[in-house]
This record gives sequence, structure tokens and C-alpha cells, in this order.
Amino acid sequence: MGYSPLVLVGEYIIFAAQLIAGLAWYLYAGIVVVVGSLMLARYLTEALHLNPFSRVIYSLTRPASVLLANMRNSRFYYPLRRALKFDPAVLMVLIATAIVCYVISLVLNYLLGVVSGAGRCLIAFGEGHAFTGVRFLVGTVLLGVIFYLLSLMLLIFVNWMFGLFTRAAHQALGRIGPLLHLFEFGGTFAGWSFMILGIALSFAAAAVQAIFLS
Repeated sequence: MGYSPLVLVGEYIIFAAQLIAGLAWYLYAGIVVVVGSLMLARYLTEALHLNPFSRVIYSLTRPASVLLANMRNSRFYYPLRRALKFDPAVLMVLIATAIVCYVISLVLNYLLGVVSGAGRCLIAFGEGHAFTGVRFLVGTVLLGVIFYLLSLMLLIFVNWMFGLFTRAAHQALGRIGPLLHLFEFGGTFAGWSFMILGIALSFAAAAVQAIFLS
């Protein structure tokens, strides 16, 4: 007896999620290589005293200059400079890159949960397990909403760390702003709404996965 088309599609979707999970490391490595290459290009330009106003040199060094400028405008820059006794901008770029890769990995895990949930939902319906299919469907939709909100927060976070995707980050802040106001408790927790919302969404995602997608 052959598989139901829904089962076959569901298995392909789960395989795609596993493939994405296997390739995720290359994404993180690519981000590190790109940032490292930009920093190296800027360093070589200064070390070799190349003309910074050349079109090619300017195009190669401008991204690194923007990253370093954003680090020097950070609230952490001067305290670190006083503590370390040297310009920590490059070090801050590397640390920020590691943090961004980690945050991307967290959000990507939720995406994989959504994709896998969709595949399991189709398999359950294809095998005639309607109740299980509905449970997976509800969990997938809820996790998809959480993934969307966390993706908006990731855009805002990357913009805050690197100054990139400014327009998209402003649009994301406009969408998620009401939730941030909801978690602005004031007092000791004043200004912590972004982190509190992230923690709340993480707990919500864990609950959804445990109840609906386990």
C-alpha cells in the first residue's frame, strides 16, 4: 500500500528542515568570514597607505568603516576603552558578530520548528490521525507567529548592533512597538522591555513545542 500524497509531502518538508539545519553552520561561518574580510580589507588599506578615495578601495572599506563607527557610537565603547586601554572597536565588532550569529541560530531553530511542524501535520492528516494533525497544525501556526515576532526583534537587534537594515528595523519596531509598551513595567525594569519580550516569547515557544508539537 503506497503512501498518501500528504505523507510524502510531509516527509519531504521534514527532510528540507533537516537539510537547512545541516547547512546552518555554513551560514554562521559565512557571516564570520564576511565580517573578518571587511575588517582585514580596511586594515590592509591603512597599512599599505592606499588611496581611500579610490572607488574600489572606498567600496571595500566603507562597510567596515560603518561597522566601526557604530561600535564607537555604542554606549559600551568608552567604558571598554577606559578598561582595556586601547581602541576596542574591532574587538566589539567581533563580539557583536558572535552575538548576532547566536541570535540568528535561536531564531532559525524556531523556523525549523515551524517547517518540521508543517511536515508532521501533513503526515498526521495523511495517515488519518485527524486529532494529532489538528494539534500539530495549531502548534505550527502559534510557533509561526512567535517566529515572526522574534524575526522582527532580530532585525531591530542587528540594527542596534551594526547599524544595518535601518529602514527594515524601523518598520519592525513600528510593528512590535505595542508589545514593547505592554512589557514596559517601569521602575527597576524600565528600559528592559525588549529583553523581557524576548524572554516571554522564548517561554511561549517552549510551551507551544511541549504541548502541541511534542
